[in-house]
Order: sequence, then structure tokens, then C-alpha cells
Amino acid sequence: MTEGSRKALGYLSAASYMATIPAANIALHRYGTVSVGFGHKAPAAVFLAGPALVLRDAVQWLLGRQVALIALVVGVVLSFVVADPAVALASAVAFGISEAADMAVFNRLSPHWARAVLAGGVVGILLDSLLFLSIAFGSLDFLGGQLIGKVYGVVLGSLVVALRRRAAR
Repeated sequence: MTEGSRKALGYLSAASYMATIPAANIALHRYGTVSVGFGHKAPAAVFLAGPALVLRDAVQWLLGRQVALIALVVGVVLSFVVADPAVALASAVAFGISEAADMAVFNRLSPHWARAVLAGGVVGILLDSLLFLSIAFGSLDFLGGQLIGKVYGVVLGSLVVALRRRAAR
């Protein structure tokens, strides 16, 4: 991958990442809770949280940790502009802490990119779910659904990354 295409992909990933944070809060406001399969429900935002974690990893890998942190802050600020303040606050706390943990795991495993995305995503999923549900709803009733819905996104993102890297070889 050339330096120019790497940066272009990084900026596209950053824009997508920043958009997933407020989009998740908009989805929650518009759709409330949705079925995620296996008899579980979760806030509709769940389907954007998994991809957000994978996109953050892509931003960090392509553009660096500082750009990933800036993108997180911009996404959180946008969230406060478009979402209910209580949901935006719950989202900000949950994303901030879960993303920091995801980033730490990702950094530790990053020479093995697909593995780093998957492991960091699992840590991020758990923390994000526990924090968001506790703050936004005062309950962990949707925890099973949150975990299932987010795993879909992280697994799909990890598979796409692994297949893309394999095809590039």
C-alpha cells in the first residue's frame, strides 16, 4: 500500500469512525431497542458500536494513536450536538473508557492485526456495554443483547481485515 493510499484509507476510516458515534445515539433515539437474535434485545445503537471499535483500530493503524484519539473526541462532541444529553454522556463515558482499553490491547497485539482487532474489540465490547447500560439505563437488562450485537460487528470487521490482508499477499 502506498503512503498516499494508506493516508486516504486512514482519513476515510477516521470520518467513518467519527460518524458512528453520533449515528449510534441517533439510532437509539429513533429505533429504541431491537432484536439481535437468540431471543435477545438491545438498544439499536449496538449495531454501530462493533464497527466503531474496528474503525478506531484502522485509524490508529493507518494514521496513529493521536489521530484516533482526536477522532474519538470529535465523535463524542458530535454526539452531544445530535443526541439526548443523557445518552450522549453515557455514550461519551462508555466510548472513552472502552476505547482506551481497546487501544491498549490493540497496541500490545498490533503486529498481528486481525488478532489485535478481535481481542481489543472483545475488551471494548464488554466495557462499553457495562458502562453504557449502567449509565444510560441504570440496568444491565440488555447486556446479553449488547454483547451479541457488538460481537457481530467486531467479528465481521476482523474477518474483513483478515481476508483483505490475505488477498493482498
